[in-house]
Amino acid sequence: MNWLARSIWLLFNIFFGAPPATLVFSWVACDLQLPLVIIEPISSYLPILKTLFNVPYVHINEFSSSVSAKLLFNAFLYAIFGTVHTLFAQEFMQVILRRFLFPKETLRTVYCILTTITVIILVGFWQHTHIQLWNWLPGTMDIYQQQRVLLLLFLLFFSPGSYVILKFNPLEFCGVNQIFSKSKNGSCPYASSEESEKRTSGNETLVTGGLFRLCRHPLYFFTILAWLITPVMSLDRLAFIAYTCLYALIGIHFEERKLVQIFGESYVKYQQHVPSIIPSFRRKAKEL
Repeated sequence: MNWLARSIWLLFNIFFGAPPATLVFSWVACDLQLPLVIIEPISSYLPILKTLFNVPYVHINEFSSSVSAKLLFNAFLYAIFGTVHTLFAQEFMQVILRRFLFPKETLRTVYCILTTITVIILVGFWQHTHIQLWNWLPGTMDIYQQQRVLLLLFLLFFSPGSYVILKFNPLEFCGVNQIFSKSKNGSCPYASSEESEKRTSGNETLVTGGLFRLCRHPLYFFTILAWLITPVMSLDRLAFIAYTCLYALIGIHFEERKLVQIFGESYVKYQQHVPSIIPSFRRKAKEL
């Protein structure tokens, strides 16, 4: 790609990469309410997005107002998100996209765009049950104060999980490096180099240190933990966490199948000694 094409794809990446991911994490942290401290400034500077934040786009009450119907509908929305998220991370789909539609350098950005579309569907069509399980925040706090507290608590408990993103390069994680990579090697089109593909720290050794000594997927663990430890919990939030746990069990299966292909017996031994999501503080990963 020439510099102009790379610049255009970079703009797509900036718009569809980290911001939507930040929004959905904050949405859950704020008890599945859009964080006003984020969307109001955005709406002020970009009024065109104001309609996008006017959720939900539809109500299913005219068909059914039962809580069960809403939970099933929301589960269907999450299934759309999870299917796209997992399907387009598979090797065969990457090959199809690279061969017929997009340059290799843009595939991570395309992945972000597709994920953003499903996030809009998930957040935009989510049907709230309006059932509050608990709210321990003072009644004197307004919605802005409550959401600030909830966001700060989420960031506090999620902060160890950010280690994973920093460990494997945030620009790589978002796909910026791939856009400007000139490498044509490496079997993974989502990575800018063979090293980054192999989940390593600069060599071809499987990373099992740090948080990865406690569990194989610390990002899942700290995300779910940060959503669970909260002074405000609605049935919607609890359902979303349950959907996420179910998706994690399915998504991890496909992810680790690829890791076994990359690392072989080393990863199999790692699986045998280190739990998947819930950390073990008694057992440590053996040197692989």
